[in-house]
Amino acid sequence: MNCKLWLTLCCAALLAASLPEARALQPDNVLPPPPGVGPSPAPAQAQAPSPAQAPAAACAPQTITCTVMVPQISYKTITVPDVVCKPEVRQKNVTVCRMVAETQMVNCSTTIVVPERRTAMKTFTTCHMTYESAARQVTVMVPHAEMRQGVRTVCKPVASQEMQTVCKDMGQWTTQTFVDCCGCAGTCQVWAPKMVTEQVAVTVYKPQFIEEAFEYQEVVCRPELRTINEQIAKPVYETQTREVSYFVPVCKQVERQIPRTTFRPVTEERVVNYTVMVPERVERQVQVPVCTLVAKQVTYSVPACGSCGCGW
Repeated sequence: MNCKLWLTLCCAALLAASLPEARALQPDNVLPPPPGVGPSPAPAQAQAPSPAQAPAAACAPQTITCTVMVPQISYKTITVPDVVCKPEVRQKNVTVCRMVAETQMVNCSTTIVVPERRTAMKTFTTCHMTYESAARQVTVMVPHAEMRQGVRTVCKPVASQEMQTVCKDMGQWTTQTFVDCCGCAGTCQVWAPKMVTEQVAVTVYKPQFIEEAFEYQEVVCRPELRTINEQIAKPVYETQTREVSYFVPVCKQVERQIPRTTFRPVTEERVVNYTVMVPERVERQVQVPVCTLVAKQVTYSVPACGSCGCGW
């Protein structure tokens, strides 16, 4: 941004300095006459034109040459100051605190639970079974086989004669004459069908359902009273005593050495590197545009008469 502003100011100063020189170099009488105005009158010593040539010479266009100042852009190299930031590595001492672990064995009193074995006399009741024989009457179902009469329906086929209509071919072979593709005549045997229907007796078996008597065996259960001997169980309870052992939890104080870790802060000095941007003034070459006015000869034609009616 600073370089652009500096170039803009330099161009404005150079352009302002070149404008008075251009105005001083340009003469006052080089400007062309305005259109419609004739040229300056000729001196008295000039030869007067003839009467025949006067109108043509008065209406002819005139060629005027003038000097104009044309701007021309050129570039030149100038030295400008600039500020450049360069990285620089520096060192400084800083105080660093770190934690150092230390482990020590310390005595600690803890309470633990220890199972202790003890014995005691326990009274308990036992039960065992005794069996006795006893007679008991029971009713049982005894199966017996019996013959019984029954009626069942039986299906039997019965033959019967029925008349059915059948179709028969009663045709015969006949001789026919034909002419082939070559124009030769020939004969052949051709079957002439003749369909005839007639009634024919057919034996048909039809189902017939009849009832008939038959005997079958059936098992029937009849109750009978019987006497059986069985063993009956009876519980017998007895009281007994025995020695049993059991465990009781007991609390005890014990001394133990356990490791204990502590952290101790340790302060130390360290050298660390850091980077800073250091400004530095430098001079560098830049290209700047320079505008100068250059004199140039321009020639152009101007009509001499403005109201003579000659068309110019």
